[in-house]
Amino acid sequence: MSSENEQSAEPGAGPPEQLALIRETVRRAKVPRAKPRTWRGAPLADELPVARVLVNKGVLHLDQYFDYAVPQELDADAQPGVRVRVRFGAGGRNVQGGRREGGGLIDGFIVERRADSDYQGALAALASVVSPE
Repeated sequence: MSSENEQSAEPGAGPPEQLALIRETVRRAKVPRAKPRTWRGAPLADELPVARVLVNKGVLHLDQYFDYAVPQELDADAQPGVRVRVRFGAGGRNVQGGRREGGGLIDGFIVERRADSDYQGALAALASVVSPE
C-alpha cells in the first residue's frame, strides 16, 4: 500500500467528501416540478364535480380511492357504480413543461360523487364512462 492511498484515522483529515459536492449540485439544479394534470378548459359538472374512483389495478396497496374531476359531458352517465376509464400512473418520468403528462388509461369504478375533494391539487378528469349501468 503506497503512502498516497493511506488515509488518516482522524474523521476530518481526509479529502473532501465527493457526495457533499454532488448533493449541492443536485439541490441547485433547475428541474421542472411535477404538477397534477388538469382538465384543459373543459367545463366541469355543475353539481358534485368530483368522482371518487376505485381503480382496478389489482395491487393491494392501491386498494384506496382516487378523486377525479367530472366533465360536464359525462355528468349524467358518471354515477356511483358505473365503470369508467381514467388516466393513472403518470409518475415522475413523464414530466413535460413542469406538469405530469401521460399515464395509462385503466378501468375504475365510481364509488361516490362529491362536491369537493380532500386532495389539494388539481384533479385529472374522467376519460370516459365505459358502462352506464
